[in-house]
Amino acid sequence: MAPTKQTYAEYLDKWFQRRQTTGRGLKPTTADNYARYIRDDIQPSSLGRMKLTDIRRFHINDFVSDLTEAGRGATTVRRIAAVVQGSLKAAWHDDLIDHNPGVGIKLPVVPKKKFQPWQPEQVGTFLDAASQHRLGALFELAILTGLRRGEAIGLRWDDVDLTRRTITVRNNRTQAGRTIVEGTAKTDAGDNRVLSMSDAVVGALVAWKLRQQEEAEAFKEVWTDTGYVFTYEDGQPLKPQYATRLFDKIRASAGLPRMTFHGQRHENASLLLSGGADIAVVSKMLGHSSVSVTADIYSHLIGSAALDASERAAAMIPRKSGDAHTLHTQPELKA
Repeated sequence: MAPTKQTYAEYLDKWFQRRQTTGRGLKPTTADNYARYIRDDIQPSSLGRMKLTDIRRFHINDFVSDLTEAGRGATTVRRIAAVVQGSLKAAWHDDLIDHNPGVGIKLPVVPKKKFQPWQPEQVGTFLDAASQHRLGALFELAILTGLRRGEAIGLRWDDVDLTRRTITVRNNRTQAGRTIVEGTAKTDAGDNRVLSMSDAVVGALVAWKLRQQEEAEAFKEVWTDTGYVFTYEDGQPLKPQYATRLFDKIRASAGLPRMTFHGQRHENASLLLSGGADIAVVSKMLGHSSVSVTADIYSHLIGSAALDASERAAAMIPRKSGDAHTLHTQPELKA
């Protein structure tokens, strides 16, 4: 083991810099979160002030407990702990410490939140309200295709085939602090996914494209052809937070229950499953790595969808007896 007198806080700076400059770096949004956790949570703590070689598992457990007692959410605590675990694993691989104290630490349990979808009537109310805004097509697309926010606002016209009625999901437009980041679309499955568009989505995009062309002519002195589908009046692509604020503004004006922009993606899955779509198809459309991932997220919706599918299947079978489907609960009486 190489001798070292550096504190854990000092090592964290070196580790993070190396993590970003060599090998496979973190994506900008993740890197921004890591830097904030290191700067605001880990380095100022008693754990950060310790010598790297003195850290033991119980020190990390105490640090995790302190975060929880300070009111940090379970998800955030687990993310901060992941930074601690990753950095200490690297220190162990570098022979700076003789064991990895980050293994086997106690982490808070994140309660599973079941998404409660809007009723179809509420979805209709929202889309009707959204249609009154120039960017109404954005929300029609999000709810009816399940695109993530970054995928929707990162969409380019080159990725849209209105004739074949397909969308190829390639780009992801996100925000790291105040910086807008352009990257490839997130996909657990690996390849760019290709989505089919319904009549409603095609109609909304055609109408929006005509509107955008009118804006390009009206504001031609300042308008820039950036190639993005959804833009401000000057042709510049939308900022992620603007799309979120606009969604919430329209939702509130329509008097609908709270839901995040990402909730539209879950709403899409809910509508598909309730409509009888095969879960494998839904999984592929959402870009999940496997059907089991989709099943785990939407397990509370699959039960009712399966029951509806069973009822529809039974109703398709012609029967001679009108009471063939009647459930007899009373025993026959003997003469």
